[in-house]
Amino acid sequence: MRLLREELLLQVWNKKKEGSMKKAFTVIEILTVVIIIAILATLAIPPFIKTMDSAKGRLAKTNLKLILAAEKVYRNETGKYMPYLGGERTASDEDFKKYLGLEIKDKNFTYKVIGGDTFTGIAEYTGTRYPGAKITIREDGTIESQFPPSP
Repeated sequence: MRLLREELLLQVWNKKKEGSMKKAFTVIEILTVVIIIAILATLAIPPFIKTMDSAKGRLAKTNLKLILAAEKVYRNETGKYMPYLGGERTASDEDFKKYLGLEIKDKNFTYKVIGGDTFTGIAEYTGTRYPGAKITIREDGTIESQFPPSP
């Protein structure tokens, strides 16, 4: 009787042990999941970055169009494009606010205009991914974009 009881206890203990092993993940299973997630991230990140860069470029173009519209109003009032101070010079963010009433908030581009008799608006990329990339708008509204640069 005692032997039977010990054997029953041993079987119960073994079943508990087997059951607890099946509830946990093995290192191989966890490693497999991590590798699959890494592969999916590798496939998803480049299109995400491309979409983000495209959105930054669209924002810069929109800001340049806004500057051009404000410049046209300024020219109708003064006869010259801002910043005309007896010669052509480059306007800065402070000039946009002072003369055009615009406050451009964009951490990815710096904006400047060359005014006087003609108008050129330039948005220069400030990041490190595309050094020297810029977007230009002329007084007739044509936009030349080097952002993001073609591969």
